[in-house]
Amino acid sequence: MHHCIVIDDESLARERISSFVEQQEDWQVDGQSGEYKDAENLLLKYRPDVCFMDINIIGGSGIELARQLANSIQCHWVFTTASSEYALQAFDLEATDYLLKPFENSRLVSVLQKIEKNKKQTIKHYKNVLAVKSVGAVEFINVEDIIWIKGSANYVELHCKHRMLLHRETLAKLETQLDPQKFFRVHRSAMVNVDSISSLSSELGRFSLLHLNNGDEVKIGKGHKTALFEFLGLDT
Repeated sequence: MHHCIVIDDESLARERISSFVEQQEDWQVDGQSGEYKDAENLLLKYRPDVCFMDINIIGGSGIELARQLANSIQCHWVFTTASSEYALQAFDLEATDYLLKPFENSRLVSVLQKIEKNKKQTIKHYKNVLAVKSVGAVEFINVEDIIWIKGSANYVELHCKHRMLLHRETLAKLETQLDPQKFFRVHRSAMVNVDSISSLSSELGRFSLLHLNNGDEVKIGKGHKTALFEFLGLDT
């Protein structure tokens, strides 16, 4: 099944694209919105194969939203707009397509077929082992032994049960290498192994602190809370 999110400030435009996509075999629309923050939450929650993104949305820019999330999710960005002036910015983000309104359904078909072909060619294999280099040695770490990961510039801290190792990699790059069903971004500078979460507690009356089974505590970032709680099956 291929998954889609539709972002447009005009409800008729959203419904048109959503309805057409839903009619295609093996395609599903997971959500739609016309508002910046809600769109961000939907994208982080569902991590779709494709997002049809209007340039002008309520509360911000579709280009800026895609740029903000480019390192957090792997998604085909298809921009839909009545103006051609943002095309260069869109393709700087490696957009899959740029549809000028009004566009025919044949253009939608072309986009979906392109994404289906790409998905068949790029089956994702996530890492089970990380090669961590130190002075004069390389240690192989099973990712299941990692409890949480803290980003620090061009390095990450790999927090395991009894020790911490430094690994030369950015958090954004490492996030693309690990199974998103196992490792979840909970803060701009932290990911956790969801199997290592033991409990949640509140700060100032709001659940915003994760307790992990090695005794560590990790704060939940505001921009990641909704997606994390949805993933864990909790109400925000």
